[in-house]
Amino acid sequence: MPREQRHIHIHGKVQGVGYRFFATRVARRLGLKGFIQNNRDGSVEATVEGEKSAIDEWIEELKEGPRYAEVTKIDQESKDFSGKLGDFDVKF
Repeated sequence: MPREQRHIHIHGKVQGVGYRFFATRVARRLGLKGFIQNNRDGSVEATVEGEKSAIDEWIEELKEGPRYAEVTKIDQESKDFSGKLGDFDVKF
């Protein structure tokens, strides 16, 4: 299975609604590595590595998000797999 790294920028109502913790639970369930963090502009940013199909599935779940989230847009940039990211977690 092809593996890759992806940098993701999530826009909308994604802070103060448990979004990062939701994303972390799903990423761990799918066996992904990486991190997610809030940005000052109200968006959320993540870097994730793993099987391409698992990342695609993760992003589909991110579009929905937790109960009170409202995702308006997700920007993605694919990069080469590095194998250097640790277990998926929230960065503060």
